Amino acid sequence: MVLALLTRLLIWAAVGLIIWYVLLKFIPRNFLTWFGGAIILALIVLSFIDPNDQTIGAIWKVISLPLTPLGASVLLLAFSLTNGIKKVNGRQVAIALLILVLSSIPLFARVLVAQAENAVAEAYEVQQGICEDVCPTGIPTDVPLSRVVTMVVLGDNMDVVIPPEEFPSQVDSDLTLNPVLTGRLTSAADLYQRLRRNGSTPIVFVTAGPIDGNADERAQKEQTLRQWLTRNGVPADAIVIRNTGMDVQRTVREVRRYLENQNLAPSRSAPQRESSRIALVAPALSMRRAALTFENDDLQVIAWPTNLYGSSAPTGDTLARLSDLVPSVEALRLTTRYWEELLTSVYYFLRGWLPGFDVRWNQVVEVVPQ
Repeated sequence: MVLALLTRLLIWAAVGLIIWYVLLKFIPRNFLTWFGGAIILALIVLSFIDPNDQTIGAIWKVISLPLTPLGASVLLLAFSLTNGIKKVNGRQVAIALLILVLSSIPLFARVLVAQAENAVAEAYEVQQGICEDVCPTGIPTDVPLSRVVTMVVLGDNMDVVIPPEEFPSQVDSDLTLNPVLTGRLTSAADLYQRLRRNGSTPIVFVTAGPIDGNADERAQKEQTLRQWLTRNGVPADAIVIRNTGMDVQRTVREVRRYLENQNLAPSRSAPQRESSRIALVAPALSMRRAALTFENDDLQVIAWPTNLYGSSAPTGDTLARLSDLVPSVEALRLTTRYWEELLTSVYYFLRGWLPGFDVRWNQVVEVVPQ
């Protein structure tokens, strides 16, 4: 607990120093008064007083922009021009170019993303191996699929009809649901059938509800979500739709409230192995943060990751391997997604939404067996 608190304070101090350095680069020191510092300090204090304030989250996105590959490159290029075009700082230009090129190499992007996507499964396998050696005989080590009372399907609001990593086209503009969401819903329906075969009858809690339009329009859009799930074998009366999207912290609060209203909420004092479970269907890249956020609220999670982008098995094709070294926009986009997830995880940790740690996270998330 003390280590986690000290780490939060150190990271907040580092963020403050970075902001101060950037401000000094663009604003003369004489005009950068203590008033500006007081505003920054007030925002940090408010983030602890009201952790659920969405304004703080929006400000964090702006603050963290220079820490993304593209944002850092643009900032370095801007710094290189502070003395005029004729006196460009070559070192800063070279660093900016290096960041862009390295972040745009597919091999580099996939290696980064793969380690993030596999973090939950690898931690669980390590824990399983330890338990097999030291746990007393008779304590179950299998994943308790029969204890799942709720499935939570994380997804962007269905109003976002285009995958965020692609530009819209005339064909895409007529799609009701984006392909990423439909793929995740189909995967969730498959998991639902598997849970039923293991003796569970979970509620399917979908966060991709619409946010635009009047009540009738939103109801019609929600019906589209329901129909997609029912066509894939999920009963209509087992579907609950909310519009929290990919906001994991809001989703945790909504799920906790729903479970308490249905008398399904697990007891916070119950032993972990006897507690009910939540099957979490989410992008593999975001799974660690999402699952740990649920675990931090004493909601035990069984992970079902989707949308894996990491390294695949070698094909033996020399040209394919060479293409992995050629910079591409897709690789830059993937690297950016990795850094955005990393920064969001740091933000969640600073807000106290993730569990504590010593050398590793104190919570280990179970994974649905393949």
